[in-house]
Amino acid sequence: MTLQATMTSHRGVRILSALLVMLMALALAAPARAKVYIDIDSPGGKLLPIAIQKIAGLEIPGSGVKPISSAARADAATYKLKRSIMDALMGDIKFSGFFEILDKNAYIEDISDSGLTRDETDFSLWRIIDAELLIKGGIRLDGEKLTAEFRLFDTGRGTTLLAKRYVGSKNSPRLLAHRFADDLIKKLTGKKGIYSTKIAFISNVGGSKEVYMADYDGKNIKQVTSNGSINISPRWSPDRRKLLYTSYMTGYPCIFEQELITGRVSVISDKEGSNIGGRWSPDGTRIAYTATGRKSPEIYIRNSSSGKLTQLTNNYSIDVSPVWSPDGKRIAFVSDRAGNPHIYMIKSTGGKVRRITYKGKYNTDPDWSPDGKTIAFTRFDKTGTNVWTIRPDGTGLKQLTFEGNNQSPSWSPDGRYLVFSRQWTGRVKRLYIMRKDGSGMERIKIKIGKTSAPSWSPYRR
Repeated sequence: MTLQATMTSHRGVRILSALLVMLMALALAAPARAKVYIDIDSPGGKLLPIAIQKIAGLEIPGSGVKPISSAARADAATYKLKRSIMDALMGDIKFSGFFEILDKNAYIEDISDSGLTRDETDFSLWRIIDAELLIKGGIRLDGEKLTAEFRLFDTGRGTTLLAKRYVGSKNSPRLLAHRFADDLIKKLTGKKGIYSTKIAFISNVGGSKEVYMADYDGKNIKQVTSNGSINISPRWSPDRRKLLYTSYMTGYPCIFEQELITGRVSVISDKEGSNIGGRWSPDGTRIAYTATGRKSPEIYIRNSSSGKLTQLTNNYSIDVSPVWSPDGKRIAFVSDRAGNPHIYMIKSTGGKVRRITYKGKYNTDPDWSPDGKTIAFTRFDKTGTNVWTIRPDGTGLKQLTFEGNNQSPSWSPDGRYLVFSRQWTGRVKRLYIMRKDGSGMERIKIKIGKTSAPSWSPYRR
């Protein structure tokens, strides 16, 4: 080997060695991959053991927090707020279906003897009772302003996963808990929680059918309409600031839009005959609905800004219940053009109509899932009236309910749940929630007459 070849060989070895050292250094410096706590798409996974420490009263000087004195903790107003927040938080965590909430009687660490921060928490005491996650929280009441601070810890690693402060009105303590639960689910699953969402519905509590809304768990009920007439089919605007509904207050069904903050009501469609089933497009620029006038019931699309109307269907059958796909490109609707009511699909710009359902005597109430992969609907056949799901291409038909009279499914904004109305023979119609596969069914405890026609709100923008 020549001297030049030997030098070249040695130089190559040195360069290779230097590259290996650099790669090792980069590997050591690279941050560890974030721990995956919950796989939201893996049903039947292990429940995470979680401890939820009781809510403390807090002093919040600047950015620090610490428990306040026993005398202050005993304040009746603060105690009531703490109970309300704790009740909402426990309900949200339980409803998620991801956690095993550990018995508070097993807790060793007392919030009054520690604090909210990581440095003030003895994680070994939580590991003894097999808690993998820990929630701590505290509140401070300052006049009408309520401040809540929450921490979420990984007890095994002794790390803070989430630390947030929320400010709101003392009249809405549950909302602060819901907001934290939303952020907690987002942190652990990558997908925002639904605990700050609302459900609009119809109740006959005052004798007339009026529109109401409530938190997803049935709390914080508010009446929307009070016109003393028949109001049906409430639907949310994409920004959650308005509701569409059909009302008979003029003597025949017309579609109205109501702003939730001001209460201002506007007419969307009042053609002589029938106007029913208004739905906003996902971007809020258009409204699809059914109107008759002097013709058969057809689906129209109204421009939200200009009011310009476009007729989407044109035949001698009944076309009702339009619902937009999440991308706004297609509309599913109900038609009896084949004899019995079935679900069909059409492009939102018009064109050829495609049939989706073929079984059952009566198929209605279609609602498109947020991911666009599934349509939930109501089917009446010899087995009863139940909630079903189907893919937009007509495959994957699945029955979700099997008992009682079940109607009007509406998707949660995360696509994990459905709300619907259910009535047992001889009993009052109530609202229920279930997971998208039909499991985890439970009643929403709203005790104001018969409740029906639920509509789950989108996330607040």
